Amino acid sequence: MILSLKRWLFALPVALVAVAASAANQTAAEPELLAPEAAFKFSARMKDPGAIELRYLIAPGYYMYRERFAFEVEGALTGKPVIPRGKQKFDATFNRTMETYRHEVTVVVPLKGAPAGPLILKATSQGCADAGVCYPPMLQTAQFLAGSGASGAPERRL
Repeated sequence: MILSLKRWLFALPVALVAVAASAANQTAAEPELLAPEAAFKFSARMKDPGAIELRYLIAPGYYMYRERFAFEVEGALTGKPVIPRGKQKFDATFNRTMETYRHEVTVVVPLKGAPAGPLILKATSQGCADAGVCYPPMLQTAQFLAGSGASGAPERRL
């Protein structure tokens, strides 16, 4: 019995070191993901009285999907958003090729007519990390006074 106790006392620190090393390796293997607002920084401004310009700064190791963009403007009718062509990427999550953006993408939402009052832009987008994690779609909003170029700080909503 004393021999078993000695073996157990010797084995315990060795086992604890092995468990700690395993946990450290597992933590190192799992990347630290950015919060969505840090991975996909959103801003919007009145480009001119007839258009709103949206800009997404995309962190290294992250990308956004072209077809996951959707825009709505309360207080004005809009034309078809001008979205640049992205790069083709086979996406295992959706099992098909999709257009994506890295680094940054700028979108212009044309306004029809001459809106006179306040405008509320609602922008929906979705992106993923190269680590294989996709974020849920994000809804971000920005408020403008038509024709003034002024806007409130964009706000993020999920």
